[in-house]
Amino acid sequence: MTACSAEPVERVYLAADDFDDPPPPFRTGAAGLVRLDAEGDFELEERLRISANSVHAMVGHGIVERLNALGLEGTLGSGAPVLFRPAIVERARGILYEADRDTYGASHEFVVARAGGDPPTEYRVAVHNREYQITLVRLVDVFNRASRHGEAVWIAI
Repeated sequence: MTACSAEPVERVYLAADDFDDPPPPFRTGAAGLVRLDAEGDFELEERLRISANSVHAMVGHGIVERLNALGLEGTLGSGAPVLFRPAIVERARGILYEADRDTYGASHEFVVARAGGDPPTEYRVAVHNREYQITLVRLVDVFNRASRHGEAVWIAI
């Protein structure tokens, strides 16, 4: 994490070294498949860790908001695993696929949080686009697998 002091706001940027284990208020996530057994019990199989860079890029680009609009079992962004039932897996995959195309090759920067003080502090992420694109492709792969096998997906951020 690096800090830039520019009056009247101090800006703290997430550094690439902190993508996988960031300090608060930055956060990470995970995603995977939901495995059901014959008795109806389920297990969450983790397939992908989502870095702080990618989590905050997804939030900043409105992808989390668009996914939440699908009528999920929970709300993305709460930190808890959210279920994408097989009936909506394909629509969610489409949102992620579009996000990959829409954000490719550009520079993006987002405010993650603001804190009061003198001067006030903004926590920001200057999106590392290559890492973000790889994450989106991996998320699409998880949804593709679920779609092919009629499975559910979970994401926690």
